[in-house]
Amino acid sequence: MSGLCAAHELAKQDVACIVVEARGRAGGRIAVEHLEVSGSPPFSAAVDMGPSWFWPGQSHLAQLIEQLNLGSGVYPQHSQGLSVIEYANGAIEKAPGVASMAGSNRLDGGMQRLIDTLLEQMGDTCELRLNSQLMSIAQNSQGVVSTLQRNGQQQTIESTCVIVAMPPRVVSHGVSFEPALTEQERVGLESIPTWMAAHAKCVVIYEQPFWRLQNLSGDAFSQLGPLVEIHDASPRAAEQYALFGFVGIEPLQRAGSLDAIKHAAIEQLVRLFGEAAAQPVAIHLKDWSLDPHTCTSLDIASAGGHVQRVSLPVSHQSSGVVWAGSETASVGGHANGYLEGAVESGVRAAHQVMAQLI
Repeated sequence: MSGLCAAHELAKQDVACIVVEARGRAGGRIAVEHLEVSGSPPFSAAVDMGPSWFWPGQSHLAQLIEQLNLGSGVYPQHSQGLSVIEYANGAIEKAPGVASMAGSNRLDGGMQRLIDTLLEQMGDTCELRLNSQLMSIAQNSQGVVSTLQRNGQQQTIESTCVIVAMPPRVVSHGVSFEPALTEQERVGLESIPTWMAAHAKCVVIYEQPFWRLQNLSGDAFSQLGPLVEIHDASPRAAEQYALFGFVGIEPLQRAGSLDAIKHAAIEQLVRLFGEAAAQPVAIHLKDWSLDPHTCTSLDIASAGGHVQRVSLPVSHQSSGVVWAGSETASVGGHANGYLEGAVESGVRAAHQVMAQLI
C-alpha cells in the first residue's frame, strides 16, 4: 500500500510513474482471500489474510479513507461479550474485559478496498506492472536505471527517481545497487525487522455466529494452540461470520503441516466455543513465511517485532533513490509496521520526489 499511496499522491500532481509489483496482484501484505462458500444459500466470502484493523488517532490512514470516500465503510471490531482463555493445563476460563482489539476499526470489503480504490483513482497517469521483480538500481548523471525480471524476461526502466517501497530486508537480500551499498548500510537494512513477516493467519467461516449467541466476543487466548490469539473476523453485513487466529507454531515447524494445522485449529475452536465450531463452511490458512516478497531468512530466524530505530542507506538519501514502506515510517504511535506507516511513508516519499522535480 505504501507504493500505491506514493503513486496516488504523484498522480494528483500529474507526475507520471510506473508501479512495479513482484506479485501477480497489487497490495503486498494486504491480501484478501475470496472463498465461494456452499452455505444456505451459497455466497462469496472475502476475508483479510493480512492486516485487518486500524485505530482512532492514525491520522494518515484516516485522511486517506476520507479522500477515497470510504468513510461510510468503517465499522468497529466486534468485542462485546466474554473472552475465552485456555491455559497450558487444558483449563478454560471465560472472563470479561480482555478483548484486546476493542476500539479498533475495520473496513467493509476488507483492506483490499483501499488497494482497489487507489488503483481506480490513479487513472492513466500511473502504469501498474505486475509479475515484475526489481533486481537492481543503478544511478547515473541522467537519473536512475532499474532492472526488472518480468515474466522471465529482463526489462529496464529509466526514470528521474525510484521509490523503494519494499521491506528493507527484502531489498537487502534481493536488490543490487550501483553505487553499491556499504557494509554498514547493508547491515542497517537487515536490522529492520519486517512486521508480521513470519506469521501465519487462519480464518474459519461459519454460517452462524454461535459464539455471539453464547455472549462470547470471539476473542480467545491459548497457551496450547495451535492458534494463540483468536478474534471475531465477521464483516458488518450478516451474510457470513468468521473467526480468525494467529498460528503460534514457529515457521520451520509449520513447513509441510498446513493441513494438519487447519485440522488442529478446528479441534481447538471446538474446545473454546463448543460443538458448533466443528462445522465450518470454509477454512483458509495464509503462511506469510512462505512469501519471499515479504519474509526473509532473517525474519524466520528472529522473533520479529517493531523496529526501534530506522537505519536507511545514507548514500542513497536525497538522491535518485527514495525510501518508503511501512518499516521506514515513524517509530512508535502505531505507525511503523502498521497500515498507518504504509500511508505515512508513501505520502512522504511522493513529496520528496516532487521536491526533487521542482
